[in-house]
Amino acid sequence: MPDELIRPEEVSSTSLKQLFDDAYMETSIDSDGDVRIKDKYSCFLRPDPDGKMIAIYAIFGVNASAQPAAKLEYVNRVNDQVKLIRASVMGDGRFFLDYYIPVDGGITKRAVVLAARRFLSCIEAAISQDTGNVVA
Repeated sequence: MPDELIRPEEVSSTSLKQLFDDAYMETSIDSDGDVRIKDKYSCFLRPDPDGKMIAIYAIFGVNASAQPAAKLEYVNRVNDQVKLIRASVMGDGRFFLDYYIPVDGGITKRAVVLAARRFLSCIEAAISQDTGNVVA
C-alpha cells in the first residue's frame, strides 16, 4: 500500500471503505454510514464531520447474569491491561471499546489500515481479560 497521505477533507465513509477494500479487508457501510470491518471480530469506523479524527469502535453484548460491579471490574481490567483502547459500559449495559485515529495534518493510508488492524488485535486482548464471563 502506498504511503499516500489522507487529508481531513478527503475522509469520508466511502473513502474509508475503499481504503480497506484495497487492503483486502471485508467491509460494508451500515445504515448509520459507519464503515464495518469484519475480521474475527467486527469493528466500525466513523469519521468526524470535519475529517480530523476517525473513531474506531466495537460493541459487545453482556452476559444477562453479569452484575454491574463485574462489568466495571472488566472494563477497568481492560483499561489497565490493554493500553491502546478505551473500554466502557454503555447506558444499555453493553461494552464499548474505542480508539481515535488523528488525521489532522494528514496521515498515510498505511497508518490508518495498521491502526485498524491493531485495534482488531486489541479487541482480542480485551476479550481475553474476561475472567468473570461478563461478555456475551
